[in-house]
Amino acid sequence: MNPLFSLTPSERGPIVNTWEQDLGGPFEICLEITGLEPLVQNNEKVAKAQPVAADRNGIKPTIHSSISGTVTDVKKDFITIREEGTRVAEPVDFPGTGTREMLNALRENGINVRGLKKDCTLIINAMPHEVGMDGHRYLIEEFTDVMVTGLNYLKKAISPKACALACPTGMDWTIPGCTGYEIDPVYPNSLPELITKAITGKEMPSEVCVIDATTLYRIGRTIHGRQPVTLVIVKVGSTPFLTPVGTPVGILLKLADFRPGEHDRVILGGPLTGEAVYSLKHGVSPETQAITILKANKEPTVKDNPCVGCGECVINCPARLEPNMISRHSEFGLYENTLTYNIASCIECGLCGYWCRAQRPLLQYIRLAKKELAAKPILEDLREKQ
Repeated sequence: MNPLFSLTPSERGPIVNTWEQDLGGPFEICLEITGLEPLVQNNEKVAKAQPVAADRNGIKPTIHSSISGTVTDVKKDFITIREEGTRVAEPVDFPGTGTREMLNALRENGINVRGLKKDCTLIINAMPHEVGMDGHRYLIEEFTDVMVTGLNYLKKAISPKACALACPTGMDWTIPGCTGYEIDPVYPNSLPELITKAITGKEMPSEVCVIDATTLYRIGRTIHGRQPVTLVIVKVGSTPFLTPVGTPVGILLKLADFRPGEHDRVILGGPLTGEAVYSLKHGVSPETQAITILKANKEPTVKDNPCVGCGECVINCPARLEPNMISRHSEFGLYENTLTYNIASCIECGLCGYWCRAQRPLLQYIRLAKKELAAKPILEDLREKQ
């Protein structure tokens, strides 16, 4: 099997706590706030777990500071905070009834609840998203009680008709209250759409909601601690780090003894679906589970080559789309034309770009078109799939 596609979790190793390491200077975090409104100003003192950016439309989760410190910079897309002091935000109370109220409380405490709805079939996805992104193992094996706390809160909030746990074949993982399903640990079987098909036999039916096991853990930890979760487990190579949200990727790479070259690409996530950062000061987000380095070759990994019409992207697309046609229209700004080719059904697995003989940035073109289309108010169905 191509190791790039294997989703078998690795053996558990010791987790490194970032704050216990010698960082060689003051610790500073960088929080991405793209599309959100800043709630703080330069030189303002902030407490750990204090909200620093929120969505005025009430859709995206609120961003909180993961440390106590001073705001050193506020830009359109980023807030930088230097660690200082030991201030902690006041605990919050969570409502015990009302679907909208309970889900909104989670969103305001940093949890992405988009797609969750009442009376659904709830699937907890414990599959590694890509190779090496297997922090679920530690969370499920060590913090089952926290997972149960999160599940109980969701049961009160959305009253699911059934709860299922999807995990790799051979992993004896359980969460009380969930029916277990073993999934063949081969990418892209870990993606929500394929998880749903494997468990229900249907392709993304409207009555099914899928959340990541890490999200369930964060819900449980948030409810239990009455504060937003400010720490994430990020795997760099074979080393898992427990680190504050917003930790610059450069710090984690240094602690893992990685020295990226001049033209290497640093990816938040995996090589197929992750997103490259332009600076090692870029901080990890609450959803970041791994950092991947793509080593530079003599030639670029992707090029602005024309499509050669080989059809490999179509043959290997699990959603049965035509990525070649979608990317061609997106490349020239003809975004609405991509609707003809069902762009909203793209699950962004990245296999089209992997198999492309012309090395075109197919997934990037598709994501660009989705972003442009989602900005238009008439395309509500597409926006919900982002």
